[in-house]
Amino acid sequence: MTYFAYFCSTMPTKEKNIIEYLVVFVVEFAKHFGLTEAQSFNYLDQYGAMLLLEQQYNYAHTQSFASIVDDVTQYCQRKGGHLK
Repeated sequence: MTYFAYFCSTMPTKEKNIIEYLVVFVVEFAKHFGLTEAQSFNYLDQYGAMLLLEQQYNYAHTQSFASIVDDVTQYCQRKGGHLK
């Protein structure tokens, strides 16, 4: 078993779910705006959206990705982001 596999197997389920959600969200955000996944992550992190999504996971994961992409886009714009 690799260290990563061991680490994931010992991680609580809620934390695994949050991480999986954030990874998928970064991919969906990247697709929506035609960004690379690295660009998407960096943009979201720069404007505090990664922390917001982690903190609001219980709500966010019950909504469609399209809806949350729109909400997060507006959030980032209020923080100075330029994507529309």
